[in-house]
Amino acid sequence: MYGGRQRMVAFRQELKDWEPYKLERILPHDLGNNENRFIDWTELLERVEDRISVSDLLYYGDNCYREVTEKYAAYAGVDISQITVGVGSDFLIHMIVTTFLGKDDVFLTIDPDFFMYQFYNQLHGSRFEAYPLEWRAASLHLSAEKLLTYAEEVGAKVLMLSNPNNPSSVAFEQQEIEKIIQDFDGLVVLDEAYIEFSDCPSFVSLVEKYDNLLILRTLSKAFGLAGLRLGFAIACERLIYELDKAIPPFSVSNVVAKIGAAALDDQEKVAVAIEQTKMSRQDFQAFLASLPDCQVLPSQTNFLTFTFKGAEQFYRRALTQGFHFKYYSKGILAGYIRMTTGRPEEMALLKELILESLHTD
Repeated sequence: MYGGRQRMVAFRQELKDWEPYKLERILPHDLGNNENRFIDWTELLERVEDRISVSDLLYYGDNCYREVTEKYAAYAGVDISQITVGVGSDFLIHMIVTTFLGKDDVFLTIDPDFFMYQFYNQLHGSRFEAYPLEWRAASLHLSAEKLLTYAEEVGAKVLMLSNPNNPSSVAFEQQEIEKIIQDFDGLVVLDEAYIEFSDCPSFVSLVEKYDNLLILRTLSKAFGLAGLRLGFAIACERLIYELDKAIPPFSVSNVVAKIGAAALDDQEKVAVAIEQTKMSRQDFQAFLASLPDCQVLPSQTNFLTFTFKGAEQFYRRALTQGFHFKYYSKGILAGYIRMTTGRPEEMALLKELILESLHTD
């Protein structure tokens, strides 16, 4: 026991109302984090056993993570100089904010979008702005003209949005996205975490055409390696060079990088899991569409966003049955559920729960 006067350690007042984002509970049917429920990597650790040595634990190793970046560059169809790697897309979002924004610069996104965009801006101290999407034809619509006008009004320096969008599941019109990239006077970041589940092409092919475009990709979704925490940023060589200045050395584990490289050797397995996800999504969409007064957003992701009368009661009932997914009580998606597309047996159980909820109500 140390004596002396009591000390009060100071902390940033901007963080006084924050709470740690820690989730201890894992339910049998966790459909809240948009993980891949179809892929089985049981043999992956067996395949990497010979690739991993004790030196991967003892020494820092290759700070460029050459093997995994070369393989992902080939997968994405870009040059090795146009890609860098990080501890998941979240980490790279943090590095982008740190690299391209000063304390009072403005970061702009849309509403709704990935909540971690705001988190990292508040942590950094930059100004955060969000432009609300419009409802049109029972979906959310992105107008490039209106977003660009708003960007000019607030003086945005970085514009980041997910496409397909999380949490709404919709993909935006290609011409609207390209107009934003073409006309925005700053950095445009497209978060393509769910692009493999979409029928829309990636914008990766345009990083050479537009020197203000940066794409985020991940192994967490289509590759089903969320626990690996491996993400990639793709852009022209100049932007990658600037971003690499902020990324701490040896930030990715040697073991993680080697497992990621091994997974990239088995893209056929990933393609099969993507098709299975799409089939399950299509089946559940058809079921939801058959329900009275059910609104289902047109999904281009591995999750569905929908609402119906009694959605909140269904959500609470599902929690008692070992299911977890998102229910939005406020905001543009108030009353909507966001649910990962699960395995057929999981979705069958959910159909029963929904029908029970409807009959109960």
